[in-house]
Parts: sequence; structure tokens; C-alpha cells
Amino acid sequence: MENTLIYRKILLAFFLLLINIVYINLSYGNVTSLTTVTNLGLTSPGEVNSLLPVVNNNSLSDGQIYTLMFRPLLWVGTNIKINWKKSIAKSIHISKNRKVFTIYLKQWQWSDGRPVTAEDALACLDLLQRLGLRNQNRGIGGMPENIKKIIKINSRSFKLILKHPVNPKLFELNGLSQIIPIPNWAWKRYSVDELITHQDDPNMVAIVDGPYKLVHFSIGRKICFIRNANYSGTRPNLVHICFKMYSSDSGAFWALRRGVIQAGNLPHYLYDARSMVKNLKSCVTNGGYGINYIALNFTNPKVNFLKNVKIRQALALAINQEQIIKIAYHGLGVPSFNPVPTMPDTYLSPYMKQLSMHPMMAYDPLKAKHLLIKAGCHYKAQNDILTYHGKQIKLTMLVPSGSETSIMIAELVKYYWSKIGVNIRLRLITSNLEFSKLHPYGKWEAAIMSWVYEPDYYPSGEGLFNSDGGSNYGDYNNQSMDEIIKNVAIHKNLKFLYKYERIANIEQPVIFLPYPKYLVKYLPKITHKQLVEGIYSVSCERHIS
Repeated sequence: MENTLIYRKILLAFFLLLINIVYINLSYGNVTSLTTVTNLGLTSPGEVNSLLPVVNNNSLSDGQIYTLMFRPLLWVGTNIKINWKKSIAKSIHISKNRKVFTIYLKQWQWSDGRPVTAEDALACLDLLQRLGLRNQNRGIGGMPENIKKIIKINSRSFKLILKHPVNPKLFELNGLSQIIPIPNWAWKRYSVDELITHQDDPNMVAIVDGPYKLVHFSIGRKICFIRNANYSGTRPNLVHICFKMYSSDSGAFWALRRGVIQAGNLPHYLYDARSMVKNLKSCVTNGGYGINYIALNFTNPKVNFLKNVKIRQALALAINQEQIIKIAYHGLGVPSFNPVPTMPDTYLSPYMKQLSMHPMMAYDPLKAKHLLIKAGCHYKAQNDILTYHGKQIKLTMLVPSGSETSIMIAELVKYYWSKIGVNIRLRLITSNLEFSKLHPYGKWEAAIMSWVYEPDYYPSGEGLFNSDGGSNYGDYNNQSMDEIIKNVAIHKNLKFLYKYERIANIEQPVIFLPYPKYLVKYLPKITHKQLVEGIYSVSCERHIS
């Protein structure tokens, strides 16, 4: 009887231990899948419109998706350095005159077992050239205009001979990072127009070389992947990963609250509701290496006053960035007064570091009014209406409708500018529609924008503010700016980059806004390494208990 009782106690203890092990595995150790949203830790959720590298609208959502399937020649990490472990390139040899770059590839394979070759890398380069003006990254890193000659050495190496010497770091980070090997034997029969037409066709990505393969895609709803068994790099931490698409960040938050998704952003405007998800783990991201700004259309005659630099300077001086961070971002943000990001401040000049530490130095509405008068503006005393050349200064600003935070910032800007007599009307619009309207000689006037430096990781201004830049949406044109951007591209000395920052701060080719951090919440059973699989272009800054 006693032996039986001891046996039963041992059996019960074993059973309880087994249950505990199973519970731990289910809760923490045996997670193989993650369902989240696009742009996690980066910005509001976005729709996926393209599955292909190169031929896409350059959106962050599309970039996140195609990099899961296609690895670039050079993978640039969140520390703005090349991560050779994730890169397809093994090494690069640079000539003394900085005009010849020889690239050596690792042994890498496609998901069907074929090797990734120099031909596949050069096919991407050829596609960049054939895109011409439709390439939104045109001019960044001198690609492809600065390439004089291409020499294929063998199946795993090739040589690029440039027309002009370059800053090697800039060319690697901004130029070579744009080369994403494509399955040349499968795509070579398609013209550029056909590739653009088929950019959302799952059949086009049946063969990939990245860590994941596409298994499901419902446009505007959901996209799912499975681990690529033939991936040449480090095996991913998840077997399955899905991204659900929401039209707003609030929709994504409530999906997180209900458990529909396992990781998501806590929108800034819902920051006070964080107690509703207090059982979840937390991670604060740096929001990516980027800037926020108000793009200006210099080609629209209705807002011709924007060509006057004193008016642009006045618009910038009227904005209280410190207050925007406090009200719209709940303290999760940093000031920004030029095109070079504040986080990390690797490339910020001492002057810009000082300005970002003391943002009230750049807020002076009284000085803004004086600048407007110097610019030739006049105030009608009875109603404080501001005119320029006899016409009232007013403009319409496009605002992404999916982000309540962007709407709040737009309302604050509207208030600040009204105090100096500038009248603006806000027009809410989806991000995709906003992108479609942003081109020179369009009817748009101003637009709130975000720019994450990718593939232009070295923030030289190429493509953004040079007169022929593919993402110079408002056709800003300034010879001094063009010249300094060329010098940044050629010279390694940081003094040229610092001069570019100062010129942009004075010229205001766009009106710079503060940049956010993001609070990411995720299920306790998800490890940080697994979460990173669903995060794109950002790093975790700190954990909050």
C-alpha cells in the first residue's frame, strides 16, 4: 500500500512536470509563426502593392516584403554599416583612383537550387538602366549614370568602371546596395512595362534567394511566407510569417488588443491606452534612419510664393518642434532641422547636434513675420491676412489619412502657420494615392512625407534634393545644392556633408519636421529574435518593463 502511494505521488509529480514543460513550450519555446503588420516599428501600416525589387513605387511596405524574398548585394544594417553576413557579396576591391570596384559573390543559391551568379546581379543593374526616368532611386549613389563600363569576370565576380571617382563609402551604401540579384533566366523575357504590369503577380516570385518564400497574397488584406529551406544564409527564427494589412494604425492596434496579430505598434495618439496591452512585451524603436518633412511643389504656379527662400524660412521658424514631440508623439521623438537624421547622429555636424539638443533655438514666430515682410509680403491689418504680389498666401497640404498622428501634426502646423498669416487647407488622402500625385508639374501644393534612408543610407541628398533626383518630388532646383551634393558624392571628408546640412537648413527645400520613435508591443511567447523577423529597417532602442 505504501509503495503504491509513493508510486502514485511520483507519477503525479511526473505528470505535473510534463504539463509544465508543455505549457512552457507552448507559451515561450515552441513558437514557429508570427502574424503582424507591415512597417512594424517604422510607421503606420501600409498596403503591399509590389512583390518585385526595382520595379515598385519605393514604398516601405513593398521594400519590407521583397527583401524577405530577395537579398541585396550589400545588406546595410541599422547601424548604417554593411552587414557582410547578410550580404550576397563576399568582398569588394576598390582601386586607388576610386573609379574601379570589383565585386566578389559568395556561394549563394536560388530556392530551386540554381546558383546566384554575376549575371543575376548584372541583370538587376540592366533593369535599373532600362527603367530610366521611372526609377525613383535614379541618381542615388550615382546609379546608374556614373557607370562607364561593366565587365563580367566569371560567374561569381564582376567589375564596375565608373566615369568619375567617388566617395567609396557612399557608393557602397547608396549605389551597390541597390543591386538585388534577380532570376535572370526567368525574367529576361519580360520588358520593363511587362515587369511593372506583373509586379503583384505571385508567379513572378516562385523562385527567390531570400530567407522566405511567398505562400499567400491577398491584395489589400494579407500576405504570408514560409521559411526557404534552400536559403544560403542563417536559418530564420520563424517557419511562418504573415502580415495583415490595415487602413489605419488604430485598426492595427485593436487587432493587437484582440489577439488577431501578435505584434504591432502602439500609435502615439493612443499612448494613454498602453495599459490595455500592459501584459505584452515592449520595445522602443528608433523609427528607422529617416526624416519627416513637408514637400513643396515648386512647379505649381498657384503656390509660386514657395520659390521665395525667405517665405520658406519663415514657415520653418513658425513650427514649434518641441511642442509637436510633446503633444503628437508623447515624448517619443527627436527634433530634426535638416535632411540628415538625428537618430543615430553619426553624420550630424556639431552645429546640427547643438540645434537638435536645443530645438527652441529654431522656433521664432516673430522673426518669421519679419522675414515674410522682407520677402515682400503684406498684412491686412483688419484680419491679419497675408498677401504676396496682391494674392493671399494659402495652400492645400496632403496628409496621409491612415495616420491619426500625421493628422494631428498637420493640425498643429496649420495652427502655427495661421499665427503668421499663412492659411492652409488639409486634404486627407491614402498613402498610395499621395505617392501617385507627388511628381513635378502635378496639381498638388504641399504634402506631409516621411523618408527613410534606403537605399540612400549615406544621407548625401542624391535623388532627394539634386535637380534631377528621382525623388525630388517638387522639382527643387538650386545650383549650389547640386554642387555640394556632387562634392559629398566624391569626397570622403565629412566637411562637405556638414556644408550640405547647413545649406539645406538655410534653403529649406522642404520644411523639416520632428521624427518619431515607436513603441512596439508583442506577445510574451515571442522572443526578440523572432520579433526582428517582422521588423524592417529599424532597431530596438530599449525594452520597457
